[in-house]
Amino acid sequence: MNVTITLIFFIYGLIFGSFFNVVGLRVPKGSLFSQTRSYCDTCERTLTWKELIPVFSFMIQRGKCRKCHEKISPVYPFMELATGLLAAFAYYRFGFSA
Repeated sequence: MNVTITLIFFIYGLIFGSFFNVVGLRVPKGSLFSQTRSYCDTCERTLTWKELIPVFSFMIQRGKCRKCHEKISPVYPFMELATGLLAAFAYYRFGFSA
């Protein structure tokens, strides 16, 4: 298997994991994820693109909001990382096919 393509699947998995977080946490609250940008759950400040990089933003910010300094749930990076690893493993194990 090609390591580069496996890495690409991992990165796409991180991105999809981030999206799954948004859908899974906003839909039960009745909030439409397609009409509002991502925001801090505590202070409701709109997040910048630098704060939306899956897993890395969480680590760089040490798991806290840049404005209100409240802790960000570790569910976010866990879901992103799990989805990334599962996507990479699926490609590694089964390859790419329709």
